[in-house]
Amino acid sequence: MHSVNWRITSIHLNNISAATNFKSMSIRSPHGIAARTARTATKVMVAVLAGPDAPLVATPAELPRWRRLTPLALWSTVTVRDSSPDEILRCVAAEVARQDVEAPQVILLGEGKVARTALELVLRGTLDCAGLLAIAVPCAPLPFRIVPTAAAIRLVVQRENCADAPEFFITTLQATDIDARIIRLDPAAAKVARAAASAAETFVLELVANASRQSRHHGV
Repeated sequence: MHSVNWRITSIHLNNISAATNFKSMSIRSPHGIAARTARTATKVMVAVLAGPDAPLVATPAELPRWRRLTPLALWSTVTVRDSSPDEILRCVAAEVARQDVEAPQVILLGEGKVARTALELVLRGTLDCAGLLAIAVPCAPLPFRIVPTAAAIRLVVQRENCADAPEFFITTLQATDIDARIIRLDPAAAKVARAAASAAETFVLELVANASRQSRHHGV
């Protein structure tokens, strides 16, 4: 497995105040609170897109920890043979049907080319979900106009591959009203894999909490 060392250099946020963004997140789960929450919680599914390439961040070592931190979420692995749009749409649809959940209850998590394809499908309006966490996603220009979506987009990318230039899709994404947050990591720093995993973990917790809250609000 190839790993690189990254350092967080910038965080980009759309449609949320700075004071809210930089509050520290605390997680408390006393048994009494957990029991009351479990009785009223709406099921949220985190669908991990497992492509042919080995993950660098969402590894078998990290995923169990993320599961433990989100005990009310259903975690499911969606194995795809390649990163083609048809394959991802087919496999996600099959898993959603198998788990008997609705699109507002689904959070997609992926890395690399598979994550890029999933991101494009969401931004085209072809793939509906509550949120998407895309890690180490290629930042080439989008070959289409972004369609407004209610999905929350969270990206963890390598800074040198996603500069602030008009040709990179991040610049285009930031110009929309989509709920998007982007953490860019510097590959020159030490302990990069740990920094990337920590950033991804924060986004996972946020996406699960938001999807659960929105599902309860809409009665899904």
